[in-house]
This record gives sequence, structure tokens and C-alpha cells, in this order.
Amino acid sequence: MADVAVFHPGTQHSWQTAMALRDIDRLAWYATSIFYQPDKLPYRIERWLPAPLSERLHREFLRFSHPGLDPAMVRTSGLAEWFERIAARAGFRRLAQRLDAFGNRRFARSLSREIASDRSFALWGFNGSSLAAFETARRVGRTCILDRTIGDFRYYNARMAEVQDRYGEWFLPTERRIGDDQIARDQQEFELADCILVGGPFAAQTIRDHAGPQVAAKVRQFSYCYDEALFGHQPSPEPVPRTGPVKFLFIGQVNPRKGVHHLLEAFGRLPASNAELTILGDLRIPASVFARHADRVNYIPTVARAQVPAIMAQHHVLVFPSYFEGSALSLLEGLASGLALIQTPMSGLGVTEKTGLMLDRPDTDALEAAMASVIADRPRLDAWRAAAQDEARNYTFARYRAGIAAFLDELDL
Repeated sequence: MADVAVFHPGTQHSWQTAMALRDIDRLAWYATSIFYQPDKLPYRIERWLPAPLSERLHREFLRFSHPGLDPAMVRTSGLAEWFERIAARAGFRRLAQRLDAFGNRRFARSLSREIASDRSFALWGFNGSSLAAFETARRVGRTCILDRTIGDFRYYNARMAEVQDRYGEWFLPTERRIGDDQIARDQQEFELADCILVGGPFAAQTIRDHAGPQVAAKVRQFSYCYDEALFGHQPSPEPVPRTGPVKFLFIGQVNPRKGVHHLLEAFGRLPASNAELTILGDLRIPASVFARHADRVNYIPTVARAQVPAIMAQHHVLVFPSYFEGSALSLLEGLASGLALIQTPMSGLGVTEKTGLMLDRPDTDALEAAMASVIADRPRLDAWRAAAQDEARNYTFARYRAGIAAFLDELDL
């Protein structure tokens, strides 16, 4: 049996993949740019700063703390990921995109010697950072597994072009389309991979529809899991008050791809006495457009991951009217937190008939009707919330780990 090396220049769910492989004794190594080790740079910086700033930086670093992973099995390289995050937080989005591309290429080159070594292992990489690594791996006969966390960008470009015809003012320049060069690199990753794992059925189908029959045959849906250390001990939901506002929550990038224009339009039609809306995430629409809706919205910028469970526990319904995802982890986290769900099929796995409403597509009128029906039927809302945590058990880390073990057996690794 061959071990598996996992690499990702950022994080996403790569640390869960590495931990699952560790648990079944199949992890060769885990490579990332961001892995919290208090005794190493840049993490030691938190010791040297004044208390308020040090505490804030420590909370940021804790987003990348995974004490279950042995540091001896972790390879770290480069600071480009940190520079990208700083640029994004400062609003320099084009710079952040360039740093992301540069960092991904540099990160892959840093692994080339290890990948070309005589040691026997397969390679598990993620979209946008696997091309160079897979090229090296194929030259030495390694199996390449691509974890594709998003759908095919050719579908994205076509859909966003339609949305811009009606909602053009909601788009920042960096959100309008994905460049042809990025799509070409994605196609090369698809072709080099032996297997392509995708989190949700809709995203998987976009790849089958756009990447050609040889690539389509490699695509496999593979469900994610939520972080049980954060969301595994959420309180059982209490009944929603029969009067007063239902508390709706959106978590994610605040942009047209996620359908935030539909959410803000729909929410604006609901009486303030019946509904409250919290939006948590990076604002990626023009501030002037958001300002038209901001008076009724509780907007929270990006927070440390450890703060998200408490925010979820304070709400009743998670709303996610996205046009294009892989499979949104926030939906699974919402279930684990006892939230009812309103989502689109494009958002990924999450809602069932017992836990909420599935919209046919992102649409303001349909979303308004869904939110209004939740407000009007609070006993049904209670039933959805009561069933949510049971449904979340389908997305535990144990299930994810067992799925990886079965997948490796199928590949005969």
C-alpha cells in the first residue's frame, strides 16, 4: 500500500484530509504555507506586539492551528499566502489574485525535489496549485488525486455574464469573470489527474459538462465533513419565539456569485418586525451598493473561526442562495449548529426535506417567498431545526475518514 502526500498552499479542508490519512496510517506528509507553530516565524511575532494587537493576531493564527497533526509530518514553505491575505483584507483584490497565483507556483516548485524522490507515495493536491506538482509526479509515475473544491469556471463565466446584464452594479471588477489562462491551467490539472474529487453533485456535473469525456470519466463526488472541534458541541436548538423576528444568517464571501443581491433584495421586502439578517464575511460588492441595504443588516467582517459557532447558535436559519460552489462547508456547520437551511442546488450538500427549503435557482422572488414561509410557520421551523443536528451526523469526520479509506482501496493504492 502506498502512502499519500497532501499539499495545499492555504488550508481549506486539506488539514482534515491529512488528519484522516494520519488516522488510517496512510499519510506520507502534509505540505502547506500556513501551519501554526508558536515557536517559528511568522507566529513568534505575536509575542513581541502590544497586548491588544497580540491578542488579535493570536486569534488569526489560531485559525491555522491543528494540534492533532505531528509537526514532523508537516512541510511549510513561503510567506506568499500571508501577503495575499493581507492584500485581500486591505482591499487590494487584484494584487491578492496575483500574489495567489505567484504563491501557488512557488509553493509547487518547493515540493518538486520531494515529489521526484524515490519514496513511494501518491499525491493529493487541490485546484489552482497542483499543475506543476502533478507534472513532476507524472514523470516519476505517481498517482495524482485532484481535490477540486469548486465547479468548472467555464460554467461560472457563462452564468455571471447573465447576472451582470441585470445586476452589473453589484460586481467588483475582480468578480466579473475568471481569465482564460486560469481555465487553461485548470484543464491541464484535470487531464493530469488520475481521479478528480468534487464535494457536491452540481459542481461535479459542471466539470463533466465542460472538460471533455476523458476528464468526465475521472470525476467522483466526495462529501466533506464539518469541523467537530468547533461545531461538534453546539447546543440543541430551542423553540423559536412565536412573535418577534426570525433571525436569518448568511456566511461567506459577500458577492454576486453567492447570490447576495437576491438575499438583500428579498430581505428588504420583509417587515422589520418579522426578520433580522446577519451577514458574516468579506464584502466583495461595491460599498455604495451595500450601503443602500446596510441600515437593516447586521454586517460582521471576517472573524476568527473559533467565533463562528457562537454566531451560528444565535440564529435560526442559514440562507445560502449561491450560483456556484463546490459544496459549501457553512451548510454542514449550520446543520451541526441546529439551523434550518434555505439554499440552492448549486450550493452543494446540506438541506433535506426535514431540515429546510431547496430553491430551484437563485432568485429574489423565490427567496422572499421562502423566507416569508419560514416566518409564517414557526412550528415547521422548529421541526427543521430539531432535525438539523441529526442530519449533520452524515457529515462527521469519522464518515469522511471512512470514505477516504474506501476510496484508496478502490484505487488499489
